[in-house]
Amino acid sequence: MLENKLARYCFVVVFALCLGAGFVASAGPDDIPRVLIVGDSWGASMQTYRCFDLTFPEYAGLDGYSQRGYTTNLVGIKASQYNTPEWLDKVTAELTDYPTIDIVHLSLGGNDFLTSGWTPSTPPAEVAAFIASVTAEIEAVVDHVLSIRPNIRVALCGYTFFNVVVGGGTIPEINAVLTQCEQAKLDLALSKPRVFFVHNLGLMQYYYGIPQADPPIPVAPEPGHAPLPGGYAEGYIPMPGGDPAYSAPLESLVDGSLHLTLEGYEVLARRCIEEFYQEWMSWPVVVELLMLEKGEKEPLTTFRVTFSEAVTGVDPTDFAVTAVAKAPGVVAVNGSGAEYEVTVDLDGAPGTAHLSVLDDDSILDADLNPLGGPGAGNGGFDYNGPLAYADPPNPGTDDFDACFETAERVTMAVGWDAIGIHLGPEECDINGGGISIDPPGAEGNGLLDSYEMALIRACLYDEYLELSAFGGVTHAMVQAAWENNYAHMHSDLGGDGGLAAPIVPGIDTLMAGFMTIGDSTLPVLLVAAVSALMDLPPGMSVPDPADYACLGEFFGADGDADGDGYTNREEYDFFVPLGGREMYVMGALDPAAAPEFQCANSEGGTYDEGDPFCLIVPEPVDLAGGFLWLKDGAILYNDAYVFGTQWREMRIRHLLPSHSGQYECLYNGGADTFGPITLVVEPTPLPAGGWLGLGVLALVVALRSVICLGRSS
Repeated sequence: MLENKLARYCFVVVFALCLGAGFVASAGPDDIPRVLIVGDSWGASMQTYRCFDLTFPEYAGLDGYSQRGYTTNLVGIKASQYNTPEWLDKVTAELTDYPTIDIVHLSLGGNDFLTSGWTPSTPPAEVAAFIASVTAEIEAVVDHVLSIRPNIRVALCGYTFFNVVVGGGTIPEINAVLTQCEQAKLDLALSKPRVFFVHNLGLMQYYYGIPQADPPIPVAPEPGHAPLPGGYAEGYIPMPGGDPAYSAPLESLVDGSLHLTLEGYEVLARRCIEEFYQEWMSWPVVVELLMLEKGEKEPLTTFRVTFSEAVTGVDPTDFAVTAVAKAPGVVAVNGSGAEYEVTVDLDGAPGTAHLSVLDDDSILDADLNPLGGPGAGNGGFDYNGPLAYADPPNPGTDDFDACFETAERVTMAVGWDAIGIHLGPEECDINGGGISIDPPGAEGNGLLDSYEMALIRACLYDEYLELSAFGGVTHAMVQAAWENNYAHMHSDLGGDGGLAAPIVPGIDTLMAGFMTIGDSTLPVLLVAAVSALMDLPPGMSVPDPADYACLGEFFGADGDADGDGYTNREEYDFFVPLGGREMYVMGALDPAAAPEFQCANSEGGTYDEGDPFCLIVPEPVDLAGGFLWLKDGAILYNDAYVFGTQWREMRIRHLLPSHSGQYECLYNGGADTFGPITLVVEPTPLPAGGWLGLGVLALVVALRSVICLGRSS
């Protein structure tokens, strides 16, 4: 039962996070990561909501810092599952790639308790043994984090009370065991340097009150409110806070049981900041150490060292140099404020120096805070080179691949892989099949969604695409549909105010893409599911298919984009194994490129103007080897007359005298050449009377058209 609830949370609540919280601020391009979120669904939620990115600017000196954690959280994970090489390596990778991170926000242990099999009749000794085993797993994760760098501090972020039945116990019984689990985490933190506990039991009751009590307990600071859980300064008294006779108020829970609303996680983020993070992040740190001159031949190498704020006391003793040289050393330190230049002498030997910042508490900021905070060795910095702080830039409005990649990255912590949902461009297939909420799942149509949307993009970028003569798409048709669909979806998801800095950049593009390829069910169902779970933010609404131009007859799996009589699914099944997406797009938008070969001509000849014409490369050929047709030595491109210029069959549906010339085709990876083949097109003779006769003929045709129009009116 509980695992089904977690699975439904994975499937639906994440869309509430991504869509309903689209107005949440995200990190700017130059924001420096300082916090890595690690752990379970509480960590995943705080990363998806970007809670610290949202709340840091509220505190003096913290604007310009950011969080990370897309790869280091997973909904439903237990401490025992996290204490494995797979997950510990993810933490190592993030802390290695982002050396400015010095706080690890760790949320673990809740799932171990919720799925432990505990009941009110479980003997106390078994409960104690279980808690000890879970705490040992958490300690192993903590020790791994601490071993990566000496400047990292770990914050064990505690839970609030839940509103979920475990083992048939009552809320007071469940809260009593949860309090024992949290006390064990507190004891762990007190036993280790650089490890701290953030106590949150009763936090939601303090800020939201306890409406279910009789009489209701008011919101703080009204008289009679639930007590705030004790923090570090209070010696963690009271432990727990709030009133353990009650669950967290429903107003603070997005799913009514386990997980907080956006506002609830904001409260949690502020608690962490005010307990520890604001003080830690106010201390000066190194944010970049960059070599300015490589020094391969010149024995002197210069580095720029940038601090988070203005500091003093920087001298040669604050640095160490390693290099393949006789006796490398620092010869000069120049600068002031937040930037210094350090010059290194390689003693005349070739090589590249590596500079490290040491910390003996001699470097101080204006408030006399030492580098990295009190204590030697916690402000060192060893990474040499430029740092990429920002996430990838927001994708363009029709960059479908980038949008799929962003959606996959942002929702990685949700753990959809476990229920068969993948969002990467080479995996995602959730369109055109069916979606279920309970049990959660999505069944696609067998065509990768990014491949289907690639047809849209190809049409948008080929202004000469005109397949109406075959019953296929045109550039103008797709352009008009896309502009309409994107504008409507952007508006339905909140407009500029709701998506100015979205949690999932490009979600409007993907939803508009699904609409355009003819699947209105998916976008409507997802937003409707969010609306059933929570009030939609102002300006956001469930999409109405009537507002959209759904081009399923062209872009759907059973549609026919080029009008050649073969469905997109048939062309997909034929062309994708030959050459992936690029070949599929070519085949689906080229009437001459069909799963079956219809041309029998491998020779040139003389033809009359207006005749159809085709050439086929004879066997043996490798269909996956690629084809490139040329005319008179120049590459041939599809146009209003010519098709199949990248396929084994090249067709001209209506010959003109200008089509006369020498044709050849490079194939089998360019290793073989077919041709040259000579085509001669005989012009159609002018009617009797030359140009005068042609003018009379045109007049007759025009008169007939007028007569026809008159008869039809």
